[in-house]
Amino acid sequence: MQVKEKCECRSVKPNDHCKENGGKMDPELKSIIDRIAKKEGFNTYNLSVKNISPDGNNYLGLLSEVTVQNTLTNKELDLFVKSIIANADQLKVISVSEVYGIEIFFYLELSKILEELQADAQIPIEERYTIVKCYKESTTEHIVMENMIKKGFYTWNRFDVISLDFAETAIKLLAKFHALGYVLQEKRPKYFEDKIRPLRMPFKIDEDFRKFFVNSANNVLDYLEAGAKSKLKNSLTALFDKFQKYTYDRESTLTMCHGDYRPNNILIKTLEGKITDMFPVDYQLLCHGSPLNDILYFIFGATDREFRRKHLDYLKNLYYDTMKLFLKYFDMDVQKFYPNEEYERLFKERLDYGLFHSIWYLQANLAQKEVADLSNTQLTDVTFGISELALGRIKEVVDEFIEWGYL
Repeated sequence: MQVKEKCECRSVKPNDHCKENGGKMDPELKSIIDRIAKKEGFNTYNLSVKNISPDGNNYLGLLSEVTVQNTLTNKELDLFVKSIIANADQLKVISVSEVYGIEIFFYLELSKILEELQADAQIPIEERYTIVKCYKESTTEHIVMENMIKKGFYTWNRFDVISLDFAETAIKLLAKFHALGYVLQEKRPKYFEDKIRPLRMPFKIDEDFRKFFVNSANNVLDYLEAGAKSKLKNSLTALFDKFQKYTYDRESTLTMCHGDYRPNNILIKTLEGKITDMFPVDYQLLCHGSPLNDILYFIFGATDREFRRKHLDYLKNLYYDTMKLFLKYFDMDVQKFYPNEEYERLFKERLDYGLFHSIWYLQANLAQKEVADLSNTQLTDVTFGISELALGRIKEVVDEFIEWGYL
């Protein structure tokens, strides 16, 4: 992440204002930090704030690192803050206030239940799905978490294809997360019906979203060879309709889904090049949907053709095998909740979900410039300025789907 600016404030007491570049810190955020500091026994503290450039990592939030230092003991409290963007209610494609509400629900309520279920099943600590600490003082305007960057965690370089080590670890975690959706359904059925099943992907898949998708596709078409261009252009309407169907699916096997499972939303810690720990974050798009949506979005957004040629089938099988083993901790049979035959059928049938997302997501994620400021720009008007890297990766995906018979 790129640090844009740093503000340092000295000897701050609870209820005092923190001066930031001659102004005041957002009063609500200041109040949240005051309460957290007081709870930790920080009666007087120094406060420093770093505003973080999103650099392709976050479209709907303003990110900052906050360090609270106890002036008596020098003990430090490292916080990571995600604040809602300005003019959030003006966005057409997504309800930003809704997704912040979803993320607060996940961190402050649902995460505790997931932890309880895993503890009750006596799952070994190293096998559990673990979640970054979020402070209960958080609100739907400011989500305050433990700053894992200070503990040596970081995100994968968005321009690089993920390693097999990363893919394996992330797919295993995703399988466990999806499995916990089935565990909720089995062990806490009323809670599941009341709180999880009603969750829908908060994107408004309407004509504005269709326009955004078509604009993204048009950025690519002229760079394709004539045959590929014709096949993709003639498939755009059907591809968008399939995306709507897959996103709003209520008929196939469904579970609790992350909704935005990509390397930018996965924190890793490494030792000598090997991943030693991993934490998925950013649960704003948490929903009840098809697990294939998370899987294919992740794989096609984070890999290239050569990687998929070598490892796609392996990762497909690793996901299912991991879910099977994880559910055994709860005395649950995966065949009852997600039959292997249906998984294999749907994986093949819905593979082009990866094509849909590749067309727009790779342009956004691999753009050389910083992500658009959505507080001032409607998503339907966003242009990414397609990079050579993005174009090459998208061409590979289009060629694959022609080869596989989807186009």
